[in-house]
Amino acid sequence: MNFCSHCGSSALERRIPEGDTLPRWICSNCGTVHYQNPKVVVGCLPEWDGQVLLCKRAIEPRHGLWTLPAGFLENGETIL
Repeated sequence: MNFCSHCGSSALERRIPEGDTLPRWICSNCGTVHYQNPKVVVGCLPEWDGQVLLCKRAIEPRHGLWTLPAGFLENGETIL
């Protein structure tokens, strides 16, 4: 990766973001975390008694915002 896809900066570094366990490309200029091959593998919309369950994000991007339960498959990871 040579440039940030969010701001265009070349100030990228490979490190483990806070709250994560794997090294990622992170833009030092805008803080965007870049994931390799980010393909959604599962998501759901759980509903109970007329209300929808949401999760509060614990890591970047969008730390602290509400989201639907969902997940990504890492390179080399299988669903088995």
